[in-house]
Amino acid sequence: MQDNPSDSDWRLTTPALAWRRLLMAVLVAATAVAGVATFARLLAPGGIAPMEWMVLGLFAVTFTTSCMAFWTMTVGILLQLSGRHPVTLGLAPPPATQAPTMAPTAIVMPAYNEDMAGVAHCLTATWQSLRAHDERQYFDFFLLSDSTAPAQRERERTAVARLRQRFGPGLRLYYRARSSNTGRKPGNIRDFCQRWGGHYRYMIVLDADSRMTAEALITLVRRMQANPQAGIIQTVPLPVGQRTVLGRLQQLAAGIHARNIATGLAFWQGNSTNYWGHNAIIRIDDFQRYCGLSPLPGRPPLGGDIMSHDFVEAGLMRRHARGVYVLPEIGGSFEGMPGNFLDDLKRERRWCQGNLQHLRLLGGRGWRPVTRINFLLGGLAYVNAPLWILMIAFGVGDAVASPESGRWLTAAGAGEGVVPTLVGLSLAVILGPQLIGVFMAAATAKPKRRLAMLRGGLLALGFGILRGPVMMVLYTVFILRMLAGQPAGWDTGIRVHRRISTSQAWQAGWPMTVAGLAIAAALALAEPGLLPWLLPALAGPLLYPVLILASSAIAPAWLPATPAEQGGLVPINHQPVAQQPAAKTPVADPMPLECHRPMPLQPL
Repeated sequence: MQDNPSDSDWRLTTPALAWRRLLMAVLVAATAVAGVATFARLLAPGGIAPMEWMVLGLFAVTFTTSCMAFWTMTVGILLQLSGRHPVTLGLAPPPATQAPTMAPTAIVMPAYNEDMAGVAHCLTATWQSLRAHDERQYFDFFLLSDSTAPAQRERERTAVARLRQRFGPGLRLYYRARSSNTGRKPGNIRDFCQRWGGHYRYMIVLDADSRMTAEALITLVRRMQANPQAGIIQTVPLPVGQRTVLGRLQQLAAGIHARNIATGLAFWQGNSTNYWGHNAIIRIDDFQRYCGLSPLPGRPPLGGDIMSHDFVEAGLMRRHARGVYVLPEIGGSFEGMPGNFLDDLKRERRWCQGNLQHLRLLGGRGWRPVTRINFLLGGLAYVNAPLWILMIAFGVGDAVASPESGRWLTAAGAGEGVVPTLVGLSLAVILGPQLIGVFMAAATAKPKRRLAMLRGGLLALGFGILRGPVMMVLYTVFILRMLAGQPAGWDTGIRVHRRISTSQAWQAGWPMTVAGLAIAAALALAEPGLLPWLLPALAGPLLYPVLILASSAIAPAWLPATPAEQGGLVPINHQPVAQQPAAKTPVADPMPLECHRPMPLQPL
């Protein structure tokens, strides 16, 4: 061990970061200009009509966002293939002989009316991985309850008592229940920091469905020890454990692509990446000083408590010159996910509200440029949906109302030479890196699993293509509801398997299907030559009830699990909480002595 870790190879330097960002800007701009120019060539003969200018403008916004994602993922793939670290650009991992010493760290898990069997499973899996290491002495666990019902709190106390009884004094697990969930999850973490944060140098935040390996936890602490400039270091949590069709497909897609995307982000964002709210380590002193969240002025949904608090906390760290890093090379970081389409939409709506709130912060003082870009991109991830729908609506309306002037759609039907160029460029930008990622995952899998990985990866990609237009419609509905003053709320996530019945699927999905049929019928009557070009966008909405129903079914055996699950890398508790010995009277052990330090709220 080394007493002065700041001089070790564990340091995170960001050489040529300004040049990296310039390179990304040039690549994104060049690709976007090429796409927009190609589109304009379709419309140029005879001049561009006003409605066509609107289509072109909407295309420029949505295509540029796609170009940003394309180059981020492409750079991530190239770095993965070359073995270069995305932050330091080095080749070799830090040597174990120079590993910094450890420091006291709290592992905190906020909980809000959660299924306690799942919470206990994740806590147990994490502890079982950690307890075989000498470094376990540096970690304390905190279950921070914001649950509202007395019966739920009793279940939490019982589960904690069972875990203490099972593992004995080696597991230092503390339980705290707040009287009210003021400030939601950020308020829960703030309460912990103010009352007990002084006992620890760092905290690792877990969601109620998070689990991490000992290697991941220990590496995070050592990286923080070696980098006093770092306020937050984020891992890449991979979704695992869900056995439904939706779960398997989305877990597989994340297992294949998430690290490529995170690697690209780390390359050009350097010390200014985002925090994703969990499976990350935080320097408590910095967090207390700089990350107290004020509510936004006004009423929800665009005012009040910030729903996507993590982006803002990362921005506040950067505002005060503290580093925020994502390190994709740290494996052993996992999370759960909903098991069907409808449950998944609940958290999507909450994320949509939070990301729209970020757009209000774009003009705030003190934000770093990359923070503003992250706020903007997060908002556009949802705002692009109505822009995409408007682009298609204006284009189709132009073609139907004035067939002789709707040149870009007329050209598409006639197969003019510029159309293949535009379609090819668009497909390359949207699908190219994902296809490469699938083939990379298949190539690196064990020989007996390569075909299954290729098949599963392509199925996940096809499902994403089918699901994309559905989500565009739903995001648009979410945004319209929020503009009408209907907030998303913060319900407890449902992560257990919940089968959707045929009647539930039809009740939830029929409006979109009927709307899709009406659009297809109107188009077939008014301009039938355009229908084949729009069928890829209409297929998902037309099949929406089927997607809802199929999403909740148990996946067939031939649909593979993620690479991490196949490799046995996910920590698992093999003894369910219900099979553990009955707890004695579930009275919580005394919490550590409080050492109150205020956490001031920051202006936004």
